[in-house]
Amino acid sequence: MTRTDPDLTAVRDLPVGAPEPSDESVARTWYLLNARQTATRGRAPRRLARWLVPVTAGLVVTAVALGAVTLGGLGGHRFATPNIALVKASHQPLPTARGTNPALSRTTSEAIAALEELARTAERASAVDLPPGRLVHVLTEGWGAALSGGGTGTVRFQPREIWLDPQGMIALKLLNGDENMFESMFANHEGNMEHARSFLRDNGPSIEFPTPQWLAQLPTDPQPLLALLRADVEDNETWTKDHVLWDAMAGLYHDCDILLSPRLRAALLRAFQGMDGLTVGKVMIDDSELVAIRQTDGDSADEILFDPVTAWAVGRRDIDLGDDLTLLPPRSGPKFDPLVSYHATWRQSIVDSVDER
Repeated sequence: MTRTDPDLTAVRDLPVGAPEPSDESVARTWYLLNARQTATRGRAPRRLARWLVPVTAGLVVTAVALGAVTLGGLGGHRFATPNIALVKASHQPLPTARGTNPALSRTTSEAIAALEELARTAERASAVDLPPGRLVHVLTEGWGAALSGGGTGTVRFQPREIWLDPQGMIALKLLNGDENMFESMFANHEGNMEHARSFLRDNGPSIEFPTPQWLAQLPTDPQPLLALLRADVEDNETWTKDHVLWDAMAGLYHDCDILLSPRLRAALLRAFQGMDGLTVGKVMIDDSELVAIRQTDGDSADEILFDPVTAWAVGRRDIDLGDDLTLLPPRSGPKFDPLVSYHATWRQSIVDSVDER
């Protein structure tokens, strides 16, 4: 994570001329930019055995996600307060074959098959209506490493709740439990929102400031769609273009998955098949299963978690593959096998106001 990464440049509430953020605010901002939900569907979860390499000695257990998944409502996945015993994940090791970009590994055939399976599922889903004047509400159950110096971080529960204006996905209200973070952290939130809206008017919508209209006009042919998305993220001296794009897509799913048409959701999943550095795994949260698509660039690995029932993105996690960070488990909560630096699962809804959940 650097000060120029999209997680920071996507922050909507920093005014013009704001000073360089402190290390504490950098870490805090990173944790705020993760969240989302899954829709419910009336069918049982499909197993991943058709395309996912089974967990054997040849698969290294390298990452774990956390988020309580319960089956309820209409029969689909529903995310609730983490009250689970075990979170365990399996994942493919990186292949030795290089991708189109020789700095990255080649995307595996298993990852391509998983994305195609998700795309076929996405095509059968229903669209969610967004009436005029409505907002997007996101409730997140996340766990992140609070850094204490010396390369040590203690994993802590981080609940977040956010209300977003669909025109640019600008944050209107942000809660940490019962704490209104805009009142406690930002002295001029109204001015910052106006700055964000001015930026949107001057520069137009993008992957970081999407609007329903912008999403509706995206191409649904996978190759032109991938080219457009790659062109929409800034070059980065630290990370490859596809790593920056994958991180930006986690943010877009956080803000906009509920607004995606079934056709666009499927097109995105097929466009990703042309990226480099993707591998696939599965995350078991007690007895419930999610699909983890990971993009790896050096020691940094970012995963987007998908519900196999709906093909919606329902979370993200970030894994440090280097030796510089030592993680300590939370004082209470489920067992992690192993710990990761950040994981969040989310659920979304369309609401009338910032007072509605």
